[in-house]
Amino acid sequence: MSDNFVREHQTHYESGGAGTSPFPVHVYKHKDAEFRVVVCQVPGPLCHLAVCVPTLCADHKGKPHTLEHMVFCGSEKYPYLGYIDAVASHNLGQPMNASTYPDMTIYKFAGLGQEGAANVLPVVLDHVMHPLIQDNHFATEVCFLCSPQATAHSM
Repeated sequence: MSDNFVREHQTHYESGGAGTSPFPVHVYKHKDAEFRVVVCQVPGPLCHLAVCVPTLCADHKGKPHTLEHMVFCGSEKYPYLGYIDAVASHNLGQPMNASTYPDMTIYKFAGLGQEGAANVLPVVLDHVMHPLIQDNHFATEVCFLCSPQATAHSM
């Protein structure tokens, strides 16, 4: 974990399944942003990661889902569409995916082993914390229905 994180908690999780053994769980807290990274060391070749971001919104007009799409368009440091998936592929991982819920958005990805995941994580965090939001991204990534005739318009 980088110098920006401090280990906050360590425990073991017992899944309770037949033939399974407990695995270590570590919680790291970011020094400035106050968010946490939870690392569950489960056996297997892929290291799956999820970044959960609170996205509460006063209305239901799709702002969190719009932001989810903007994250995939690049970041200030990596201003390239598809860069996250290229880094994940280079680390023998799986492409990033995301799901938006009423109270949070979860960005999920995987890398081959801890080293592969550790190579992808900084890129994902930069995209989530510093998304590159440009007008042309709204035209290509986000559409909504805004008329009774159900005509699609860009935002």
